[in-house]
Amino acid sequence: MLGVRHPSKVKKIAAMAANLNPSEEAIRSEIIAFTKSAMDSVPAAEKETAKGKRDWKVMQILFDEPHIDPAALEAITAPTLVLASDHDLIRDEHTLEIYHHIPNSQLCIFPNATHAIPYDDPALFNATVERFFREPFAKKDRVKDFIKSFQAMQTSQ
Repeated sequence: MLGVRHPSKVKKIAAMAANLNPSEEAIRSEIIAFTKSAMDSVPAAEKETAKGKRDWKVMQILFDEPHIDPAALEAITAPTLVLASDHDLIRDEHTLEIYHHIPNSQLCIFPNATHAIPYDDPALFNATVERFFREPFAKKDRVKDFIKSFQAMQTSQ
């Protein structure tokens, strides 16, 4: 939202497993069911502890936030790295929708990984994000850049 509301204040964005709405359109139904079950199984006394209150708020966010119109993402001018995993909790189609609505975006899907890739493989996750922030952004042209590479391959043989 910072990139939408204050584009001049953002140089680059990396967004891991983002969602635009709290529905099964964005989030796999299994995780919604799991989270509801987990919330129902928390003893009342535990919900009153500081940790319990914090955990409850974090879980509740899944059902309440966010509410972002995909078209709003078109206002993002900063180069954006949209990240997810091939076994993510966010639906693949939803990640692609986000990617396609951000004009200067790149897409990274981590293979054989889950929503917890930053925890499960921090070296890979951090190296990917660090490379994106370190290197100058150059938006690829699907056809022209392919032809350029193809011609270079032909002349190198």
